[in-house]
Amino acid sequence: MSLAYITVNKIMEMFLIMAIGALILKKGMADGETSKRLSSILLNVITPCMIITSYQIEFNNTLLISLMMTAGLSAISFFLVIILSGFLIRSKGNPDMAVERMSVVYSNCGFVGIPLISGVLGAEGVFFMTAYITVFNILVWSHGITLMRGRTGNLISTMKYFINPSTVSIGAGILFFVTGFHLPEVVGNPVSMIGDMNTPVAMLISGMNLAESNLLSCLKSPRTYMISAAKLLAVPFITLLLLMAVKVDRAIAITVLIAAACPCAATSSMFALQYNKNSRYASELMAVTTILSLLTIPAVMLVGGMVL
Repeated sequence: MSLAYITVNKIMEMFLIMAIGALILKKGMADGETSKRLSSILLNVITPCMIITSYQIEFNNTLLISLMMTAGLSAISFFLVIILSGFLIRSKGNPDMAVERMSVVYSNCGFVGIPLISGVLGAEGVFFMTAYITVFNILVWSHGITLMRGRTGNLISTMKYFINPSTVSIGAGILFFVTGFHLPEVVGNPVSMIGDMNTPVAMLISGMNLAESNLLSCLKSPRTYMISAAKLLAVPFITLLLLMAVKVDRAIAITVLIAAACPCAATSSMFALQYNKNSRYASELMAVTTILSLLTIPAVMLVGGMVL
């Protein structure tokens, strides 16, 4: 079964759950506050449980080296994309420069990437995805914040936000993996069951968010399509060239490629709101790229399946 076929199936499954989430909001069974609370539960409880579960495997040096290689490739990929965003999105006469650059650089590797890689590669993919997410967190809380607020203020004061349930669970998971510690069954089973909720809850939330977005006004702007093309096509293409050049294990390459091909990160909207940027524009870019990614991710994986 081809990688593109598996990806299409998973995208369709996720889209159906998103549609249910949108319907729930449209029918008044939930509102914006519901999605915010569900997001908090997802980020602070469900995703950390899934991350810890992914590390509950037998230690071997090959896996540890692979994890480090994934982190290294992820860092190089981000570095290349940051350079690309600087060329594509100029600052002169562009009040939304920070929003657009951040939307291009940072992907929704948590909400979309983790469920997708879990469906394509299973626990092994989630295991490698945590390395990408670690690099994502380091950069988004340093480069991302600097981009949004400018080069003013004390960067050290923002680093406290780096300590969050996701990064703590990654650290704990790596420690468990290296030391060979396995959670007792009475603890491990509930943690695993909660982690299994990640995909449906993440997609329900995404559907609710899409239902709240003003897509029509955003779709009328040519600029939206330029940013979407940069995020969904140019970024995965550059990442694919990198992966072809270094010739790493296929599971690692697929993980990094899927993470890079994901739509704009929800973090962009959050930071835009916090630093008085155009948060509505950031939300609309996330919504549009999420919808378009239903087509672009399978296309990217079709090409990736042929060359990786």
